[in-house]
Amino acid sequence: MDTINMDYLKIVLSYKECAEITQHFDFPYAAIKGEALSLMAYGEVGKRNSSDIDLLIPPKYIGVAKKILNANGFYYIVKNSYDKVLAISMSHQSPTYVKKTKISYIYIDLNHNSCGGEYTGKQIDMSDFLSNTIDIEIYGCKIKTLPPIKMLIQLILHHYKDMNSISLLATRKSIKQSMFDDVYYLIKNNLKDISLDRFYHYSKAHGIVPYIYYVLYHVGILFQDEQLNEYISAFRTTDGERLLKCYGLNDGERREWKCDFITRLRAENFYDLIKDDLTEKNIEKIKMNRRVFLGG
Repeated sequence: MDTINMDYLKIVLSYKECAEITQHFDFPYAAIKGEALSLMAYGEVGKRNSSDIDLLIPPKYIGVAKKILNANGFYYIVKNSYDKVLAISMSHQSPTYVKKTKISYIYIDLNHNSCGGEYTGKQIDMSDFLSNTIDIEIYGCKIKTLPPIKMLIQLILHHYKDMNSISLLATRKSIKQSMFDDVYYLIKNNLKDISLDRFYHYSKAHGIVPYIYYVLYHVGILFQDEQLNEYISAFRTTDGERLLKCYGLNDGERREWKCDFITRLRAENFYDLIKDDLTEKNIEKIKMNRRVFLGG
């Protein structure tokens, strides 16, 4: 069987397993990123590279979800309970759950907040955020996801984390062209549902306007679009502009970039770009991140 057919079978099997699991969830959840985002942003599945399934749930249901996943053959891939605690405290998600099937491994991530553990800003109440999920069908499987406006907010906050987390910047290529493609096409193909007024009102209510501006500004560098420019202008704030030249998820870790955005976008090794700014505390966090999430 060729690679393309095998990859297709793996992703179809992943969503079948996911649908079987989520039918036992008696709490709110949403499939995010992956094929749900592909369908919403590009109008069809298969337009994004994804090797796992991400589910967003309120943090208070992590234990319940774990029992359901275990009952269906999914288990943590961290080595010990200490690493599990570190993973939850340092990240926006629990350790990855994995299940071995006859043809592949299936991976599911439980996301429980908007940004990573280093982020100290206002967190969105996940129970409220998940109060109006919508039903979609992916590869014949019925599953719940976020409406477009909330999908965009979750996506932007996730990208803000990836673009600013010192631990992520030092261990992987966390700034990619595809990130900005997803934001742009999610907005352009859902303008009715993501009207500027509604989007701004919701963002202001949750205190995230500067972070939305930060990501939209960088999308605007890559996509010269009049409608997008209206969104960028509306979200521009002094705090947002202050963030543009920096990285770091909180004031205590924030550093100023020594290179421009395009250089960062093209870079394969962010560690070389930031290594001179790292403190001993930063380096220790990076080591923990590598061990917990990358197995090294």
